[in-house]
Amino acid sequence: MSDMKLQLGIEVGDAALKLSLFDPQAKKVLKTSYLPTETSPLDDIYSFETTLQSWLKENDLESIESIALTVSVFRGLVRQVYVPPEASNSVRDYLSWTLSLMTSVDPDDFYFDYHILSGDNSLGYTVLLIAVRRVWVDAVRKGFRSKKLAPQIFEIDVVSILNLLDFDGALEKGTECVIKADISGVAMMWLAKDDLKALRCVSTLELVDKSKEDAYLLLSKHILEQLHLADDENGVSVKRLKICGELANDIAFVDILREQLKGYTLTLLDSFANIRLPVDDESTACVLNCVGAIGASLRSVGGGNP
Repeated sequence: MSDMKLQLGIEVGDAALKLSLFDPQAKKVLKTSYLPTETSPLDDIYSFETTLQSWLKENDLESIESIALTVSVFRGLVRQVYVPPEASNSVRDYLSWTLSLMTSVDPDDFYFDYHILSGDNSLGYTVLLIAVRRVWVDAVRKGFRSKKLAPQIFEIDVVSILNLLDFDGALEKGTECVIKADISGVAMMWLAKDDLKALRCVSTLELVDKSKEDAYLLLSKHILEQLHLADDENGVSVKRLKICGELANDIAFVDILREQLKGYTLTLLDSFANIRLPVDDESTACVLNCVGAIGASLRSVGGGNP
């Protein structure tokens, strides 16, 4: 693999690295991996880099064309924002002001970027605002000893999954609802072509000290509640749901969630129409964990990705 121009997507979890190695010429994910870490990778850059170097060496990867890093929406901020015509020539200033209204934290504590979804100077713009805390971005940019391994692209998992579904052509058919269920929290996103229709999150903090069955049942009820709220408050109603993330690998959770979601169809987001996936046992077992990383690994490919 050493002479191929490959792209690497990394999703940073609370105590794990999720990796996707993508070959853009073949439109194929060559490998996915889930690497548990003893510390939080964003808070321990030395271990982050060491773990990544070991993985690259094990897989005989001497160089990577591009490296993109994505983090959980719980570590950042994603909002769809309307920029009025009078602010069309100063979009960044308008979004900086908007960001200051969304959080009690100083906007200067964030790096933010945006992607124009639609509009023009006369009508205004609808944009996707993405913000990540400056301390984490700086830690990665300045903390890596090997600048070749330091990620060049930073984004939020919601954007990575939007990118993935857009690249795969799934959004041409209409709105998709994806449930990304991780141990650290559940993100529910309603995605359409150039449109984040709704985003809702479910905390997993209250599940601590509960039995596995009780925790899964409570979490499933919270997910159902958010589906109803999205219908009532955001006007989005999608009956066919897709699930990915760490908890999607636990059939016990998926079964309990299906039992609660009567009237909905729940399928695993573990296959794609236009992206070939690896067939080795390790990679196959990691696909559900690595959906965000797969989306990130497409980041420099194009295809309308934010």
